[in-house]
Order: sequence, then C-alpha cells, then structure tokens
Amino acid sequence: MRDSSESKRLWRTALIVAGVGVLVLVPLGWLALRMYDDTIQRRVVSANESAALTNLNQIQAAEQLYYETYGQYGTIRQLVEAGIFQAEVSGDPPVASGYAFTVKVQPRTDTQPPAYSVNADPVRAGGRDATGRRHFFISSEVTGVRFHESRPATKDDKPRLTVREF
Repeated sequence: MRDSSESKRLWRTALIVAGVGVLVLVPLGWLALRMYDDTIQRRVVSANESAALTNLNQIQAAEQLYYETYGQYGTIRQLVEAGIFQAEVSGDPPVASGYAFTVKVQPRTDTQPPAYSVNADPVRAGGRDATGRRHFFISSEVTGVRFHESRPATKDDKPRLTVREF
C-alpha cells in the first residue's frame, strides 16, 4: 500500500514539474519567436531604405539627363516615357520597395530657373509592419540626400552621411 501512495506522490510531483516547465518554456518560446520576427522586420526596413536611396540616386541622375536633353525637369512619368528612368514603380504616387516617391517639378519662369524636388516617404512609417523608418529628400537646390526620422524631409534637414564621412 505504501508503494502505491509513494508512486502517486512521485507522479504528482512529476506532473507539477512538467506543468511549471511548460509555463516557463511557452513564454520563452514566444519571446524568442517575437525577437526573431523583429530581427527579420529590421532587415526588411533596411533593405527598403537602401532601395529607396538607390531609386533617389537614379532619379537624380535621370533628372539631370532629362534637363540637359529637354531644358526642363520631368515627372516620373516623363522620365519613364523618355526611357531615362527604369525602375519598378507603380501607382500614384509611385511606390517601390515600401516607399512612395513624390516628385514636384517647377517649370522655368522669367524670375526663377527650373527646379525639382523628390520626397521618398515610407508607405507605413510606424509600428511592427513599418516599411521604413526614415523619410528622404533630394532636389536640384541641394547636394546629397536629406533625411528626417519622423516627418517628410525637406531641404533644411540634415544630410545623409556618405561612406567617406564615417
């Protein structure tokens, strides 16, 4: 009889230990999965920002070529139709790799030369499903890419550092 109660006590203890183990391991597993997902999301955001910067550099070069050819700056549609800019953008405003590109063109007037500006803003800037963190800006009036962390960038924002400046 004593062996039976001893066996029951051991089983009860084993079940308690197993229950506590499950209570500890399930949240730890959930936390590890969440951390892994955050790491993947940060990599996606970095890749999207890199693609946006590449597109901005290509737009800047295309605008310069379009200006030299036609004497004015062009919209994305005009750059694509002229065969100068080739990128996988779609929609209005054009969207590529999680960033929306807004191009503003100022035609030549008697008092002002032609000018252009481009904003690249994340489609979703905050939260767990963000497509980017930073907002970028280029124009014919500034050198390099300007950026801001929380709002659309302007010509007055700080310039993005280049590899040589690190």
